Amino acid sequence: MEQLKIGKILKIVSNYMEKDMNNCLSDYNITRSQMGVLVYIQLTECKGIEANQVDIEKEFNLKNPTVTGLINRLEEKGYIKRVRSDKDKRYNKLELTESGREILNKGKRKAQENEEKLLKILTDDEIKELKRILTKIVNNI
Repeated sequence: MEQLKIGKILKIVSNYMEKDMNNCLSDYNITRSQMGVLVYIQLTECKGIEANQVDIEKEFNLKNPTVTGLINRLEEKGYIKRVRSDKDKRYNKLELTESGREILNKGKRKAQENEEKLLKILTDDEIKELKRILTKIVNNI
């Protein structure tokens, strides 16, 4: 593993985490991407901001058809609903339903379990250092 470039190591970890999370979330018939959209909608709600499809396209750097598919599937599953925006009638804001909040809480618990499983071989100091280094890299991007 020492011969691998840092980018390759990060990619391996990222792929593992995504695959593992998708496996866990399959119990709830939802993907990691769909969960990401639910998390984003919840964050905007907590800030008192309306989330719409264009916001999601920008936040996740996705094309319109991809986001449309994500939103349609989440709406079909009853996790979100489209509601005419109070601020701009040209847009529909996206809101979590009660089912969406429940699945989001279950997903967050699964994500926490997966992270604990991934980091269990590290000491508390190593985890702090890993967070520090990764945060430094992210802030530089």
